[in-house]
Amino acid sequence: MAKNKAEQIKVSEMIVGTAELAAIIGKSDRWIRKITGEGVLKQVERGKYVLADAVQAYILHVEGGSRDDGKPTYQDHKTEHERIKAEIAALELAEMQGKLHKAEDVEAVMNDMLSAFRQRARAIPTRLAPELVDESNLQVVKSKLADAIDEALYELSDYDPESFNDDARNDADGD
Repeated sequence: MAKNKAEQIKVSEMIVGTAELAAIIGKSDRWIRKITGEGVLKQVERGKYVLADAVQAYILHVEGGSRDDGKPTYQDHKTEHERIKAEIAALELAEMQGKLHKAEDVEAVMNDMLSAFRQRARAIPTRLAPELVDESNLQVVKSKLADAIDEALYELSDYDPESFNDDARNDADGD
């Protein structure tokens, strides 16, 4: 016979045992006891749980916590992880397209360029001194010095995007 409404137990107030709760959420008894020990689930008495409260607590646990406690949830971490992966993919694509260079590649190329410039600039006095020693015309001296300085500066303007690639630098180094 059907129970009348006064005798029916509401699901939200139903008390279940450890084995029943484990079967409902698809985990083992041992696992239920473990998360109970961690404080995730609350018992009303030894081995007994209010079904609705236990299921809600389990859902909250699986989601990584509530947004009310101020801590990032599992979903927040997952979202952040996916955002970072997308950013890394965009950076890798930009690098492959030659729009982005690794810091160590830029450093190596710039060191090479500045080193070559330094050598050319320091060679100017040695190279021009013999030519200019007997020169009395100031305009000729200025012109020759300006030409030598422009030649050294040209070293810095010789930009080659391919020189920033690892393969191009390795080939130039003889690796």
